[in-house]
Amino acid sequence: MRTLRTLSQKERQIRTQYTDSSVIRTRAGIWCRITQICKREGIRGASGFSMMEIMLVLIIISILTTISMPALRGFAASRRLRTAAQKVVDTFSFARDMAITERHTHLVVFDLTGNRYWLASSETFNTQNPMASAGRTANTPTTNNQQVPISRTGGVMGVPQSLTEGISIPSMTTTFGGTTQEVTTGAGFVYFTPTSTSQDTVIYLQNLREQVVAITVEGVTGRASIQDMSAEQLQAAGIRN
Repeated sequence: MRTLRTLSQKERQIRTQYTDSSVIRTRAGIWCRITQICKREGIRGASGFSMMEIMLVLIIISILTTISMPALRGFAASRRLRTAAQKVVDTFSFARDMAITERHTHLVVFDLTGNRYWLASSETFNTQNPMASAGRTANTPTTNNQQVPISRTGGVMGVPQSLTEGISIPSMTTTFGGTTQEVTTGAGFVYFTPTSTSQDTVIYLQNLREQVVAITVEGVTGRASIQDMSAEQLQAAGIRN
């Protein structure tokens, strides 16, 4: 037969601590306990934000958004302009490489009115009517027993590439035999020879925010680069900004 013994005061305190439902058994008890401690320690309870505080935060966010949005839009427009210019430079590089590889002159034709450009071959290009080269491929004469040669230009020759919406070609300047010619409408072109040379050319691209970049082709090397235009350079080039 078990003998019941009387719990000591210390044991009763420990049991009471672990069976106190206001502390560990319910979430309400835990919250009440925390509240009691906060009151005892003089800690101010967090009762949330007032309507005035919320309105103040919203006003600050609105002001910061209004200030930053024009800068963000300008940055996005500038990036689109640079991307369009880089695509033109890539086309120049491709035309230069193809001229060296296939041993005949390749051209990049620009339609300034339609804001588009395409690759052309000297085999089918007519300097008197550059626009006619759009949609035309290089001549590939074959006989019945010959296979049509495969060219890297087969899928892009004569296929017009449109500039990004909102980007235009206000003008391009080319140099032929020491004579400089400016084209502001219609068609212009840049050629690349099998010896990797070209013609000194500057092509301007402009977006709706009137930001302008210049694509420069060096006649001696046939290489192209992109340059941002300052207001002074635009004025010297006769481009409105």
